[in-house]
Amino acid sequence: MDTGYRGWADFSAGLAMILDRRMRRLTTVLPLLAMVACSLGPDDRSSSIVQKAEAAGAGDLRTASTPSIEDWLRKHRDLAMDLDKMCKPAREKGDAKRLDSTEGRLCTAAQNSAMYAPNKETKKGDGQTFEPGLK
Repeated sequence: MDTGYRGWADFSAGLAMILDRRMRRLTTVLPLLAMVACSLGPDDRSSSIVQKAEAAGAGDLRTASTPSIEDWLRKHRDLAMDLDKMCKPAREKGDAKRLDSTEGRLCTAAQNSAMYAPNKETKKGDGQTFEPGLK
């Protein structure tokens, strides 16, 4: 019964091919190029929302997580509120993958940070006060 596998002969033939200088270069360069190409995602810096945050000092947001962006935005409440307003139209028309983008993570962090921002509008009462007891 012949299975077609010749054992060490097939293995050594493959090894000899890999040890060939040109093949060795190819097997080294191709995986490196593939890793670099996979690590370069789409450039999300074209968004005006991301540009505004980075110009305000947030740094490179492409690799930042949503909680770290949110932490930074809590220290910059006015910017968080501005970004949240800018994100509302994008949030309404965005697809499911938008949340994984830089803009999506920034908008989520801005929404969470703006939620806790103090309301600057001072509400005036009608002057009526209440006291305990029956009248």
